[in-house]
Amino acid sequence: MPPYSLRRLFWAGPVATLAAILADVLYYTLTKSFGEQYLIPVDGSSSQVGPMPVLVPILAVLIAGLLASGFFGLLLRFSRQPATVFLSVSIAALILSFGGPFNLPVATMQTKILLSGMQLIAGGFIAGGILLMSHTNTKVP
Repeated sequence: MPPYSLRRLFWAGPVATLAAILADVLYYTLTKSFGEQYLIPVDGSSSQVGPMPVLVPILAVLIAGLLASGFFGLLLRFSRQPATVFLSVSIAALILSFGGPFNLPVATMQTKILLSGMQLIAGGFIAGGILLMSHTNTKVP
């Protein structure tokens, strides 16, 4: 019996993504309550800034979760070591994704660091959740 199940991935991916969204929204709410404004460029230029709506991290995590689930599904089908390849690519993608917040021209360093924290939380929940919940030897109620 293979160590990972494609059938389990069909529910593990959405559950891990939902958990990541909830964790990021909680993080966003907590940091906003401590005074973080999350000022980012509104129209793509650095001339106008505004507060980042909560929908932005929700959509970012949703897209990342869908991509990660689909990628792991392909790896389950075509790779001999799907978990190793998945973790390697996930870590590389996480490192590359830090370039997004750090390239925001008008955002403060605090905002850039807090946005990177959101990425760490989402990446951990998505990758960890997918690997743990799609594993066939794991009992999930």
